[in-house]
Amino acid sequence: EGPYGEEIKAVKDFKKAILMVAGGAAKMQMDGQLSLKEEQEILMNVANMMNDLFQAESILLRVMQLQDMDKRHDQAIYDAILRVFLTDATARIAKEGQDAVASFTEGDLQRTFLMGLKRYTKYPPANVKAARRLIASRMIEANAYCF
Repeated sequence: EGPYGEEIKAVKDFKKAILMVAGGAAKMQMDGQLSLKEEQEILMNVANMMNDLFQAESILLRVMQLQDMDKRHDQAIYDAILRVFLTDATARIAKEGQDAVASFTEGDLQRTFLMGLKRYTKYPPANVKAARRLIASRMIEANAYCF
């Protein structure tokens, strides 16, 4: 798993959550039960999930790249940025997914989708207060955006 095993798993699970929601909506479209042309909110939910995924994966790859560099820097600050973002993104992806699923499913199918979504939107709790304070103190110290 390595030093970023949980983070890598979270990003992979975000991808699965998006595929599940988008795939479910697309299947209902193909079955004639839904017209995504008329359901822009569902597409917006999926797009928001994809934005968070893109940002999460970009931050993760950048932090992993920084760790492998020989350049002297404080890795803890970048790890804090990653943890805060993934914690927030997990909640946003879960909410956007729930909103989308509730828009095109009901009954047992909805429960199944929501259980899958819950499974794919897990990330271990992090002390985001301390991480945010660390990030803020570094920015205050530099008197600029320094990342």
